[in-house]
Amino acid sequence: MPKCLINQDISLSIYNIIGEEVMKEKLIEFKGDYIKKIDLNKYKKGIYFLEIETDTGMIINKLILQ
Repeated sequence: MPKCLINQDISLSIYNIIGEEVMKEKLIEFKGDYIKKIDLNKYKKGIYFLEIETDTGMIINKLILQ
């Protein structure tokens, strides 16, 4: 994740293939680098989507658990 140069809210969510939110984390007034390891072992095999949303935009990445 790129470095946040200004304070902004960040929302990280993981959705399953049918759009159900299975994880969510919010950071309020965050600034700097953010690194997080997410343990996905508790989720079934399949396709998931990682959504990272800030005050300035959104990124969605596909995750494939095998």
